[in-house]
Amino acid sequence: MTILTRERLSGTSVHIHRRDTGHAKPFLLRRDGDRFITTYDPKRADVGTAAVLTRALLSSEGVSVSEVILEGHDPALTDLYHAASKLLLNVEITRGKRITKPVVKVDIQDPMQATYYVPKKWDLLDALDRLPSAFADARPKAARHLKLIEQAKKDSDGKIDHALDVMARLILETDDPDSVYDEMMRLFDQDRTEGTSADAPAGRPNSIEE
Repeated sequence: MTILTRERLSGTSVHIHRRDTGHAKPFLLRRDGDRFITTYDPKRADVGTAAVLTRALLSSEGVSVSEVILEGHDPALTDLYHAASKLLLNVEITRGKRITKPVVKVDIQDPMQATYYVPKKWDLLDALDRLPSAFADARPKAARHLKLIEQAKKDSDGKIDHALDVMARLILETDDPDSVYDEMMRLFDQDRTEGTSADAPAGRPNSIEE
């Protein structure tokens, strides 16, 4: 099974704007260079719905979303959405009585789909602070490997940050760290072998005689 596809290598960002779409649809999605832009009409949809549907549509097209950035929204909400999106989490501000504190819940039918639920009127900065522990409670294996990757980024002084970021996203998407590590090492070995072959001196042409 090939885990590392071109789409996963080039995870894209999604920028979400709030304004009248001027169309019958409550939100519109378009490509803008190497990113995507979603515009939603706040009279007919909320930011959470726009973000969830955008990720679902792009996923159905094989596009890997690396981050969600809210444009023109409350800064605390923007920071919360961005941090959650880096963990592939949806965000839902809920009025439900069953959610009494911020918590990550994983979809039973699809373990790779999870949502960070935050009670209505809960302080968003506090919810942001609680996000890492809430994620670790819901997906302990992934959280453990993400910590190892963060330490590796510090130890490498930023030299291989992109490769490590891709590895982290793959672990979040597959929940299969061993397969991710195996494929990344295979690619590194392949690059090293190809580089060695390219640097080796060419053999002597058969037409030249001593």
